[in-house]
Amino acid sequence: MRFRIDEKSRLLFIDLDSGVSAQKAMNISLGLFDRRPDLWSWDWIVQATVVPEDASIDHMARLARAHVGHERVATSILVSHDRALHLWARVMDFQFPGRRHTVVRSVEEGLDRLGLPRRLLDGPADRLDRNPVGKP
Repeated sequence: MRFRIDEKSRLLFIDLDSGVSAQKAMNISLGLFDRRPDLWSWDWIVQATVVPEDASIDHMARLARAHVGHERVATSILVSHDRALHLWARVMDFQFPGRRHTVVRSVEEGLDRLGLPRRLLDGPADRLDRNPVGKP
């Protein structure tokens, strides 16, 4: 699982296309949010063009239970080719108060929707499973 944190833009980019299981991604993500609870209020781009085979609604429910509310409405951009994911995105709007979920076909389209420059994702991403995430 790869990720990038852009402090200036307050953007968290998570790449689930790197062959990680849903269970491992969930455990890593919860650890990240424990160390950086401020990330709950940031915009996210989650690249999951190929959804992990073990993904289930239980994973999303577990993440929703851990969700920390915030005043700012944040956006979750889900990059996927799944034609039905937009239906689940509507459900996630209710599971995660203060977050709006949108499905797009590319990371570039997600950055455009957020009004962010495409250069934000240039360069290598960090790997959550190798590097600890420090506090801001």
